[in-house]
Amino acid sequence: MTPTAFLAYCAAVTLAAATPGPAMFTVITNGVSRGFLRAFMAGVGVAAGDAVLVTLALLGLVALAQTFEWIFLLLKYAGAAYLVFLGIRMWRASVSQSNEPRTGEARLSRSFFLGASIALGNPKAILFHASIMPLILNLDTLTFVDGLLVVATVISVNILTMGVYAALAGRASGWFRTPKRMRLMNRFAGSAMIGTGALIAAR
Repeated sequence: MTPTAFLAYCAAVTLAAATPGPAMFTVITNGVSRGFLRAFMAGVGVAAGDAVLVTLALLGLVALAQTFEWIFLLLKYAGAAYLVFLGIRMWRASVSQSNEPRTGEARLSRSFFLGASIALGNPKAILFHASIMPLILNLDTLTFVDGLLVVATVISVNILTMGVYAALAGRASGWFRTPKRMRLMNRFAGSAMIGTGALIAAR
């Protein structure tokens, strides 16, 4: 893989990751309502899910993934349902409940699996990877090391991009300190989560 092809692929993946979509909204709403760490773990989950899709594309298993598309759809609806559940809970949460610790018992693993389900629940993403690769990379001469580099690039770009969104949303959450602002945050974050869940289910 030439340096030019690698840089072009990095640019394409970065643009795709930074484009507003369900993954970005999931990270942002987690950051505003639960702080940076929860949002960042959701971003790591998105990166892990996307890495699975790009690996399937590299192995030429697009047809196999389409055959078992019901698994991806199941993940998609599970992630969408969980987001709607979180949104309803945010709407119903009292101000005192909003002040609970955001780490430790907050179950960071849930944020990770939420992000992973959002990424894996988009079967169209594997088609994106499968279509963009031949345009930029020479798959006939791609080595095993090149494949690892591609997967590492996808993971790194997703973590970096989602980490920026998580940091911005986490900083914004610090503004919601008074009871009135906390109530406003509950309404905003809850509505955003419900809307994002509905958007994911409708895709």
